[in-house]
Amino acid sequence: MRLPILALIVNITLAVDVVAQSSVPAAGLSAEGEGRWADALSVYRLHVGREPAAVEAWLRIADIEARLEHREQAIAALQQAAALRRDAGILAQLSRAYAAQGNADAALQAIKGALAQQPDAEDHLRAAATLATWAGDYPAASDAYRRLRRLHPEEAALTLASARVNSWAGQSDTAAADYREYVTTAGAEREAWLELARVESWRGNTAAALDALDGYQRRFGDSDAVSAERAAVLARGGRPREALRILRPLLAAAPADPALNTAHTVALAALRRHGAAVSSLNTMRSLGQEAEARAADSVVRSLLGTSVGPSLTFYDDSDGLRTARIAPKADIGLVSDTRIHAGYEHIDLRARAGSGLEAVSGASTAMVDQVWAGLSQRLGAFTLGGTVGQSRTDGERLTSYSAVVRFAPLDSLAVAVERSFGFAAISPRTVSLGLTELGHRGQIDWMLSERYHLAVDAGYANLSDDNSRWTLFVSPRAAVARTQRLNLDLGLLIHQFGARQNLDHGYYDPRRYQYYAAVVAPYWKASENIGVAISAGIGPQRDDASRGFTLGMNGSAEATFGIYREWMLKVHGSATNNRRLESGAFRGTSGGVVLLRRF
Repeated sequence: MRLPILALIVNITLAVDVVAQSSVPAAGLSAEGEGRWADALSVYRLHVGREPAAVEAWLRIADIEARLEHREQAIAALQQAAALRRDAGILAQLSRAYAAQGNADAALQAIKGALAQQPDAEDHLRAAATLATWAGDYPAASDAYRRLRRLHPEEAALTLASARVNSWAGQSDTAAADYREYVTTAGAEREAWLELARVESWRGNTAAALDALDGYQRRFGDSDAVSAERAAVLARGGRPREALRILRPLLAAAPADPALNTAHTVALAALRRHGAAVSSLNTMRSLGQEAEARAADSVVRSLLGTSVGPSLTFYDDSDGLRTARIAPKADIGLVSDTRIHAGYEHIDLRARAGSGLEAVSGASTAMVDQVWAGLSQRLGAFTLGGTVGQSRTDGERLTSYSAVVRFAPLDSLAVAVERSFGFAAISPRTVSLGLTELGHRGQIDWMLSERYHLAVDAGYANLSDDNSRWTLFVSPRAAVARTQRLNLDLGLLIHQFGARQNLDHGYYDPRRYQYYAAVVAPYWKASENIGVAISAGIGPQRDDASRGFTLGMNGSAEATFGIYREWMLKVHGSATNNRRLESGAFRGTSGGVVLLRRF
């Protein structure tokens, strides 16, 4: 039974060949055989003039025109053939002709047509991967490499090519996975380790980026390339001093290197060295590094630029206290590393009658107005600053002030202390009593490693009613995930506060309040300039009047639009449930909007 079937297949094949040959004029074939290309073309063109649907004749014309290096005529003939017959071979030939002409987009579209006819043809897939990369269609290149890797899972070069096109396409999660798979193969290119570090850094995974660079050094030793990449990772990852130490000798040897200059500018901006960052940015522009300068300038502007704009916040809780704040301000950055601050704040407070938060007179409202100005100056590891202003209520006026000293001896450690004086604008009652508050605050911000962070915030305040209050926040966190779209931190929050006396003066003053919470803090990166930060905590809470702990919780969200743009908008909101607030309420909501124009 098999022999008759085989004979049938052979006969059909021969019949097809005979039909194909018969549709091509013999005179043309004879002229081709003798190398008389012009004569052959004349015969074939005369033939397609009479029979426009003669596909084989169009293909012969295309072949001869290509031999004669008449690319436009060859492509035109192939286009005619492809229009007459949707054949994968013709489309692949047309793709090669477009590629020879330098038309990557058209070549890619033609090979995509061939793939539609033969989805698993390896030659077509390899051509599509190459052409898509050339044309900058990285998603199409990634898809072609993915399909090729299914056919040849042992071919490491395909994994590296896939990693690179996914990196160029901005698919850093997929790229990182591909790079990690590739660098485990024997004979992996050393550049792949550097590219892996770069991709990890782009998605904010500084720890993984440094691990990749350490892997490079273990295998290949030190080099200027790995040092330069390490400096860029550190500059982007919040360790500017270390970055600058690495960059100094590299820049001395290659002062016009665009990547080194970009890392240098970003590191100076992160270190708050305004004048030096602007000078470095100007150097980049003088060297013609416009694209790199634009990227670095967005970082400099976001960290150090002058900004002006209003903010509006509100607060509402279960004790009937409502607060609204309107606070336009200006922050002017100078190249001398001096910053000038000025602003105005209007606070409107309202309380429900009988809540104990209303004014002494029984009025349900009160207001505080404040205008202020100040400056800060960076002096090496120190930043010194302060403000002075005038504050007034319906019945009183005073001079308010603040002073702060910040000390950052290391990239990983910053300590700040602050002293401030002003009205205690907590409720209508505190305002109507004319209560003032002399506050002292200390903060510690410590990056124990790339993955672990500790924040401590402690304060002590003396009130003019002969009372005093203290507060303490301790917040350790661990970076659990750093991906292209999501950062995830998990941590704890210890919050305690108390007062020396329990008075009926319009604020919450227990001997001791305690709240211990587990905190989850995801950050969604919608794009480079849009991000949403969320924090949610849940845990036991009590004050000294409670018999035992009960469950409390809180949550907040902040969306930022224009992170590196000239205009930036922040919208934030928060809610607490069964957790004591400043007024003593168990539930509260707050929110606000901040709009900034940066220069």
